[in-house]
Amino acid sequence: MSSPLLRASRSLCSSCLCWRRHRLYSSQAAFATSTVPISNLQQTETLSAGPSNTLAKTKTPKRAQAPRETKAEKLVENNTSSQSRNPLEPTRVDLYLASIHAAGLEPTLDDIERCRPKRHSSPESSKYAEEYNNLLDTLCRSFSKDQLRNFTELYNLDPIWTRSSRRKVEYAESIMERQWNWPSLKEIERRQRDKTEVVIKTFSVNPSQLFLILGKDGADLLQLSMQYNVHISLASNPLALRVEGLRGTMKQLTEHLSELKKGIIDEIVELPSKQPIRQDLVQRISRLAGAYVENLGHKGKIRICAKDTDKMDTAKRLAIRASTEIQGGHSSPLLCYVPTKAKLEHSVAPSFMPHTYSIYPFLSPRSLPWTMMKGGSFRVRRVADWLGATSTEDMTKTGGLAGGQGKVVTKTEESTDLEALLLGAPKTSGHERLVSASFGHIVLGSGSPTGHSVLSPPLKGNWTLSKILKWLHTSNTPLTFVPSLPATLLNSPPSNQKVIHRVLYRTLPESQLENSLHQQLIKLELEFSTSDTAETKAAGLEHSDSDRELAGDLTLELDADHDPSYSLESFQDLATSEGPLKYAERNPQEAVVNVSEATCLEGVESTLDIMMPDRPMDVQFTVFEHADVCASDQPPLLVDYTKQLRHFLTSQDREAIQPQPPATLNFRGRTYFLQTSLSVRKVTETPQLSTGASGHTKQSISARVITESVLDLESNQKFTTCQVTYDNPMGHEAWTRFLASCDLISTISIPAQGFKTDLPVP
Repeated sequence: MSSPLLRASRSLCSSCLCWRRHRLYSSQAAFATSTVPISNLQQTETLSAGPSNTLAKTKTPKRAQAPRETKAEKLVENNTSSQSRNPLEPTRVDLYLASIHAAGLEPTLDDIERCRPKRHSSPESSKYAEEYNNLLDTLCRSFSKDQLRNFTELYNLDPIWTRSSRRKVEYAESIMERQWNWPSLKEIERRQRDKTEVVIKTFSVNPSQLFLILGKDGADLLQLSMQYNVHISLASNPLALRVEGLRGTMKQLTEHLSELKKGIIDEIVELPSKQPIRQDLVQRISRLAGAYVENLGHKGKIRICAKDTDKMDTAKRLAIRASTEIQGGHSSPLLCYVPTKAKLEHSVAPSFMPHTYSIYPFLSPRSLPWTMMKGGSFRVRRVADWLGATSTEDMTKTGGLAGGQGKVVTKTEESTDLEALLLGAPKTSGHERLVSASFGHIVLGSGSPTGHSVLSPPLKGNWTLSKILKWLHTSNTPLTFVPSLPATLLNSPPSNQKVIHRVLYRTLPESQLENSLHQQLIKLELEFSTSDTAETKAAGLEHSDSDRELAGDLTLELDADHDPSYSLESFQDLATSEGPLKYAERNPQEAVVNVSEATCLEGVESTLDIMMPDRPMDVQFTVFEHADVCASDQPPLLVDYTKQLRHFLTSQDREAIQPQPPATLNFRGRTYFLQTSLSVRKVTETPQLSTGASGHTKQSISARVITESVLDLESNQKFTTCQVTYDNPMGHEAWTRFLASCDLISTISIPAQGFKTDLPVP
């Protein structure tokens, strides 16, 4: 075979063609890694990409040498070309993009919109994260940082998303989330962490903030824990709240506590007494008002922190009231009634006389006044004898106050004339004198270090009355008169009821003598006469909310027919529990409220407590010399208050705000401080009071008795008072009848449960 035939046949060999193509691609790779200009590279590729037959004809002598190359030589050539490439040099893609940029060809919105998928999976599914990342990777690989930033400007995104300081991936995320409305993957992951991840956070607080966050009995803190589904505990040193819960709710709780702290208002108030308030009273004022109160120093300044101005004003009024009672000597002058010794029965041994007395624990049917000291409450009572005699006074033998056989003594056992003490002072011209007797118990307060109730009396054992009086005089034990309803009126049906709003103002005493006997007083009263619907609104004055009820209010466990509080307060409690608005919804008829003109009395009041350890009840005598103040002469603050109150009661606007009485006012050169603001249901009756006991002839006398069911609108406390008035101050017979009424009401005790009510009570 000739040599030309052999060359021709080799040039048509398929393996040689494959070799020729391999060589061609290898050369292109080498050109790509070289620094040859693009134009030369394109020209070279054009020449190398010609038809294979043409190459076979022009390069025939060289191709005859090709089969002599081995595979090892090819590998060495490829490795040498790859190792010689600098990694810092641009890739083919970069060179291609640079060529497009050099040619002035910029991508348009249509180019990037081709990358936009028609739909995506649900953000809650696991595929969404994969689709989001794939699309983000596509955008970052397809376009440069400047091009993506240019797209954000073409989309007219907010400048915050187009600023030059952002990274390339952030531009791509902005296009996906702001323009294409893809949910943020970071936000989805954050929400997932918020729902599943439990964190613990500590919030530092001060005592005032902690008190307001806790609320009454911790109710607000419990509501906060339930609302945000977190566990809250208290950490001390430093004071802080330790909260454990989900990350998402923790952020909401953080914002809530931050807003609460910012909304707290505080004010420094200077008390009129210039003395600090007792610490137990500070805590009680804080609890009643829902505001944090603390003493500042020892000069009568307090600091009040509250959530709103209403609670701030309530705390001010209670603090001023507590301060004036401390300055004014809350306990009135004390006298003691010592009955005459009865004739001894033959069956009683003389060794059991005289009677002995002791200090017994006292449990009131109502809550005690909030100004009393925390701890135990006690009352002086006669010790019952084992044989013959009872522990109560028998008036048929002693004669009582009306008989004049006993004596009234002071703590130092000095005898005094009760009539001369109450009526001996000359009557002021133009003034009327009102003498009344209130029934209740004189209670001794005993402080407790822990604040809990105690049963151990401050003076233990049985003593004669003179020794107990001497101990009361030397120990300066605080005494408080607690009004109560006497047993005489348990079966008496109430009648002639009136609904009254009463406001009392007092001045501070200028001396210790004035402190004990006389105090300037202003009494303002408004009477309401209404229809059924409106009566509910009047009776529910200032206590239409359910929290006005006393949770710890103790009541006598008597049948409703024998419980006067049921008759006196049942209608008032209906208004208290349901409120005037709810009652009006059930009675769509329009209610007409008639408010009387304000009655304003100004004068001097004196009180005198009579301790009667031989009887079930004690007596407090009050003398009020007063004069009427006409409407034109009334203090302007009281005039404005009555106008606002009348508008509140007569208005059909359910959103009307109830006015509050002024805390202080000036009248005729004196400064008066608010003592009480009361809602009163007043009942006047004339029961027949029987005298005598078993085996004696019974007689009966009639007495005018005033019974009041009272709600203190400042402290939210309920109590019941019973008074007997001295109607005719000019006649001695009227005075005797007045004292006889006091004797009969104060000597009848409550019958024990299980006994018949018609049995005579000694």
